[in-house]
Amino acid sequence: PTRTLAGGAVLVFAIVFWFASSPHKTEFFFTDDPEFTQVFVKARGNLSPEAQDALTRQVETRLVGIKGVESFYVRAGGFSSNGGPNSAPNDTVGRIRVDFLDYEERLKLGLSGKDIEDEVRKRVTDIPGMQVEVRGPENGPPVGKDIQVQLSSHDPAALNQAADLVAAHLAKDRQLFELEDNRTSPGIEWNLAVDREAAGRYGVDVLSVGQTIQFLTGGVLMGRFRPDDAEDELDIRVRFPADARNVAALEQLKMTTASGPVPVSYFIKRVPAQQVTQIQRRDGQRLVLIQANAVDGVAANQKIEQLKPWLEKAPIDQAVTWKFTGADEEGQEAAVFFMVAMAASLFMMFVILLWQFNSFYGVFVTLSAVILSTVGVLLGVQVNLGGTFPYISVIMLGTGVVALFGVVVGHNIVLVDTFYHLRHAGYAADDAAIRAAAQRFRPVLLTTLVTVVG
Repeated sequence: PTRTLAGGAVLVFAIVFWFASSPHKTEFFFTDDPEFTQVFVKARGNLSPEAQDALTRQVETRLVGIKGVESFYVRAGGFSSNGGPNSAPNDTVGRIRVDFLDYEERLKLGLSGKDIEDEVRKRVTDIPGMQVEVRGPENGPPVGKDIQVQLSSHDPAALNQAADLVAAHLAKDRQLFELEDNRTSPGIEWNLAVDREAAGRYGVDVLSVGQTIQFLTGGVLMGRFRPDDAEDELDIRVRFPADARNVAALEQLKMTTASGPVPVSYFIKRVPAQQVTQIQRRDGQRLVLIQANAVDGVAANQKIEQLKPWLEKAPIDQAVTWKFTGADEEGQEAAVFFMVAMAASLFMMFVILLWQFNSFYGVFVTLSAVILSTVGVLLGVQVNLGGTFPYISVIMLGTGVVALFGVVVGHNIVLVDTFYHLRHAGYAADDAAIRAAAQRFRPVLLTTLVTVVG
């Protein structure tokens, strides 16, 4: 028994060491063959709906004729990002949903959903003047792209500098693609400030200057009108024709004063600045989320482990904090949850078994099945990697291990309880152990098979 116990302990430590020392690709949920994919069309500029539709149609034309595609659903127009993991990227002017044929129909063509998605990505990679992103569906809770670095700070300048540094580093990595961040895209925003001293010389107030400038923008409100067939009033606004509404018109625009017409540019100061369309905060701090996808064959969790040492040594301002979000953050939270669940389950089992057996030794022997079953899971995962599933699903593996605890502990209760009954009947310890194992082998084996099949 001593040699057998020692050999078993060595085997257990060897399996744990083998598993811990081997790199594993982990996923938060599990990946499946996609039934559809989405194509986001990105372009910059103050584009009209007609122009956005024309750009989206260019991408749609390239996708026509792909085998295994059942239909397209196309929507052109501006998309606003809500900051979520599956929100549309910045500068999105169109989205195309590509629905695939049913699984059985794809098998007849010898195609998988991943093959069709790769063909879609191949056809839209070299369209001039546009960026196109292909994004497949996510199973389980949405977590977004593979690599997500969240930078947060109260200092916008330091935050922007750190974001540029991280984005440049990720852009140089050939194992990452579809890089983006949630900052406002480059663009000019004109800040107009009224020179109150100059306006005072001509007896002009700030409101008059603002109304004059509105002729070049949304128009000056002259009144309201409610048609007979409408419930709400309509604004009546006056503004210049479309060809005259531009920045250059500020030099020609004049407003009436007591001293005669005066160019409106005399009363205002124009300062170009970086446009700001949205500001995102989390826990009261400004944040920038930089994200990218890993190419096929590259484990996102291993790539994150490579990036962490670089981020710790990078010259990032101390006012900026960083962390990885998305699947990495959700996976860590799920792992903590399962550890707590395991500890709670073991504690409740310990209390019940101690009340039944009235023996700490009996409880220890019964709960030893938990350790052995977990080691068996690690061995099964280690042998199976590279076969049916080339990755580890945090959710599925954690749920399976916790569920397995109840099964194997139930088997051990049957065995140990029989042992104690035989001991009370007068059998010696060795004889009781052998008889208990012989008597309970069949029910344990049958319940195991039934559980596996179920």
